[in-house]
Amino acid sequence: MSRRGFCFVKNLPLQRKLMLIIMLSCCGTLLAASVFFLAREAKGLYRAQREDLVSLAEIIGANTASALVFDDPESAQRTITPLAAKRSILAVYVLTGEGQIFARHVAPEAGNAELPLERLGPSATPDAVLAAVEQIRRGSQGSSLFSGFDCLVQPVYFDYERVGTVVIHADTAEFQKNLRWTVMVTLLFMLATVIAAYFFSARLQRMISGPLLDLLSSMKDVSASKNFAIRVAKPSDDEIGLLYDGFNEMLSEIEERNQILRQRQAHLQQLAHYDPLTRLPNRTLFYDRLAQALYQAERSRQVLSVIFIDLDHFKDINDTLGHRTGDLLLIDVASRLSSVVRSCDTVARLGGDEFTIFTQNVMNADNAAIVAGKLNALFAKPFQLGESEIYVTASIGVTLFPHDGKTVDELLMNADIAMYHAKACGKNVYKLFDKKMNEHANERVTLLSDLRLALEREEFVLHYQPKVDLLTGNVTSVEALVRWMHPRLGMLAPDKFIRLSEESGLIADLTDWVLRTACTQAKKWQEQNLGSVRVAVNLSPYHFQRQDVKEAIFSVLDATGLEPALLEIEITESALMQNDEYTCELLRELRGLGMTISVDDFGTGYSSLSYLHRFPINTLKIDRTFILNMMKSSEDQAIVTAIIAMAKSLNMQIVAEGVETVDQLEKLKDQGCHEIQGFLVSRPVTAETVEQFFTPENHLHQHGNATAGGGAAAPGAPS
Repeated sequence: MSRRGFCFVKNLPLQRKLMLIIMLSCCGTLLAASVFFLAREAKGLYRAQREDLVSLAEIIGANTASALVFDDPESAQRTITPLAAKRSILAVYVLTGEGQIFARHVAPEAGNAELPLERLGPSATPDAVLAAVEQIRRGSQGSSLFSGFDCLVQPVYFDYERVGTVVIHADTAEFQKNLRWTVMVTLLFMLATVIAAYFFSARLQRMISGPLLDLLSSMKDVSASKNFAIRVAKPSDDEIGLLYDGFNEMLSEIEERNQILRQRQAHLQQLAHYDPLTRLPNRTLFYDRLAQALYQAERSRQVLSVIFIDLDHFKDINDTLGHRTGDLLLIDVASRLSSVVRSCDTVARLGGDEFTIFTQNVMNADNAAIVAGKLNALFAKPFQLGESEIYVTASIGVTLFPHDGKTVDELLMNADIAMYHAKACGKNVYKLFDKKMNEHANERVTLLSDLRLALEREEFVLHYQPKVDLLTGNVTSVEALVRWMHPRLGMLAPDKFIRLSEESGLIADLTDWVLRTACTQAKKWQEQNLGSVRVAVNLSPYHFQRQDVKEAIFSVLDATGLEPALLEIEITESALMQNDEYTCELLRELRGLGMTISVDDFGTGYSSLSYLHRFPINTLKIDRTFILNMMKSSEDQAIVTAIIAMAKSLNMQIVAEGVETVDQLEKLKDQGCHEIQGFLVSRPVTAETVEQFFTPENHLHQHGNATAGGGAAAPGAPS
């Protein structure tokens, strides 16, 4: 088969391939059997005809042998004429041994046949006759098929001596008739057999191809519908049945894997668009929903508000109560926020303790303010987290579309700016965005950029504020307070840049610089014989997160040569609690070297007073806000009284910050406060100016008279 024919057969449908195989097998087998049968039948007919001729030749030979011996042609002629009267005999010749025709009989039907001896004619020589007889003998095997007659040459013996030859020509019409009949019957049988084989083959191929085609149809249905729950009925228990079983098993496995894949896709979709802790939409989904809401609001000319919410002091909760409690708090906050918005609005968690909300169709800023007020009110009730009740506040920034911005990023940025202004205003409030806030934000970005270069340019300076003993009026120590000599904005107080330095990660480098500069200055005072005055340095909570506070302090002391007893470390409550085991061990080691440990701004944090006995604390500094209000607020007065009483019970020194009036001074003295610090004594001043306080004079009495005379500093001035 040619390559083209092979490709054609290869690409035939399965049904036609099966039919072709079956029919070719049947027809090939039938053809071989028919050919064999015809050959066998033709051979049998031919053998019967030859045997008949041989018998006749033997009879003629036996009856004409004596006539040949005695040269009696008439007797031979009489002998052969009756024997050759058979219809199938065309001619009989009796020849002598020398080749002469001794007797002959030629049937009338032989006229049309071209008999060899008749073609020689009566004048033929004996040699020609013998040559013709030899030719007849050699061609006798095929004469019946090609010449229309059969020939037989039979020798005649008398007493075992050859005396002549008998030549017989027989008509093969009967033989050919029988052969044609046999061929016709065979062909009819073959045709009937082929027809029967065709219908049988069609039935058989349907038995094989039908289930396969049904399986193929089911495969197409599954592929088109993607319904892997489809199952096919097993048609039999043979190999095709096993194929059906395999197909069903494959569908089951695919269905199971597809179900797992759908579950994983749903989980990934959930992770990609929802916060795993609170189940609120995350930043990605919030951006997408807000973008769609802005498009609809623009088409319908509606006002939309974007609200940014940040929890106040959330880090302190994580540090003191643990991250698990912080997570529970975030979950409860998310639940409360979701409870006050409409179904068309969206609450999302951007990350950490930051939440965002957009509310549609708020009409105006007043309605947005009402929503923000409701959100603030959510934090008035405590959060029940296990057995603990926690009060948490939130700072909220609100911006409006299209008044304040028209894009997602612009609105979120404006809401974030408004939220920071809310924090700057004391927290637990909301602020509506004002375009002037952008100017402050830009200034903040610029200030942050300048802050990164301030240390390299040596733009920071230290001022010092003395602490005075209430009994003697002598200075016990000075607190180092950093100032920034900004080249453009002038002298900046800490409240302008400390928060920025904490957010940018520069606070650690700044604290190292303050510590080194303060210790260097204290060493100079000691060398100038100005007295052994301690210098107090504030360590940021971020400094304790580095776990290398001790190494930093020891390095500065070694570099400056300052005695540890002349260094006072001030830390906040949050720094005290955020890593209490490490902090406790560190403070114990520092105090063991002679350093003084003070807790700054005491009373504003979340730690319990009972925790203090665990830490090696020398001094508590009462926050200036309580001192400023103690003369007009009974609650603040009670707090001051409680702190002083508690500190005394723990044998700690008490320093009151922000003392500005004689009344405050007298009240603190009556309650047993040990030291004060504030404008009543001195503002923060340069190192050269603060040296005048390093004398044994009663600076408290001197400044107390000045204050009584009207020289007190204005309350609330920054330190």
